Amino acid sequence: MSTLGRVIFVTGFKGGVGKTTVSANLASTLYALGNKVLVIDADFGMRCMDMVLGCENETLFDCSDVLASRCSPAAAMCEVGGMTGFSFIPAPMNMANEPIEKGAFADLIAEVREEYDYVIIDSCAEMTDYYMAFASTADEAVIVTLHQSTSVRAAEKTAARLSAMGINKQSLVVNGYRAAFAESGRLPDVLDIINRSSVRLLGVVPYGERLQASQEAAELAFMGDMKKKASKWEAAFYNIASRLEGKRIRLFDGAESLKKRSSYQGILLHEKREIDSREE
Repeated sequence: MSTLGRVIFVTGFKGGVGKTTVSANLASTLYALGNKVLVIDADFGMRCMDMVLGCENETLFDCSDVLASRCSPAAAMCEVGGMTGFSFIPAPMNMANEPIEKGAFADLIAEVREEYDYVIIDSCAEMTDYYMAFASTADEAVIVTLHQSTSVRAAEKTAARLSAMGINKQSLVVNGYRAAFAESGRLPDVLDIINRSSVRLLGVVPYGERLQASQEAAELAFMGDMKKKASKWEAAFYNIASRLEGKRIRLFDGAESLKKRSSYQGILLHEKREIDSREE
């Protein structure tokens, strides 16, 4: 009997905290660790994941087409970077006001989780009907917060609402952590964040302009030239993904002793799938 894949709902009620950034780089790191990964853009109001994954011009159908039974999940998927086993279903560009039964969301997830080790759902910041329907299909939630007190409070409210829905397996990712500001007391440190939130801390992603530039260029963690030295944010996503895989790793492990991407334990070298472009 095959093992069903884990469905992870990446969320947070506060906009602009980096849910898409965390979803994309967590997915690419889990893929680099040897997993089959599917990313679903469930932010029907914004639709940014296709840009972050570099799939703007790769898709014909979208998630709404699948939910409305206009196409199969496979028809709406594209391979991220031409990598077999790293797939993506985009959100609709212009969502029509068509009613979609809640069962359609459950059917979609039930089908794809049989083919993938991880299904990463990138949510919107509002509790729309689509938000609720996608959330109800998840096994667990990763709540994303920025490194500021107001954002941590929003994460706590997100956790409470998810608990009311029955999603009790939750973890917290702090995005854009500024260590110098925490040390000077201008922003809360890790211990303060832990004390302010009831959600288990999964990982901390350091602030860096390089991460923003990489996202603009659709460069993902542990993708591309594996001989390059990993960045601090890549090391952070490696730690987060490894903890999801059940490994015991310290919060900032390896952050100051960066290695080549290929040197991280468990990271595999994936080559792009060769596409036969010959005309039939």
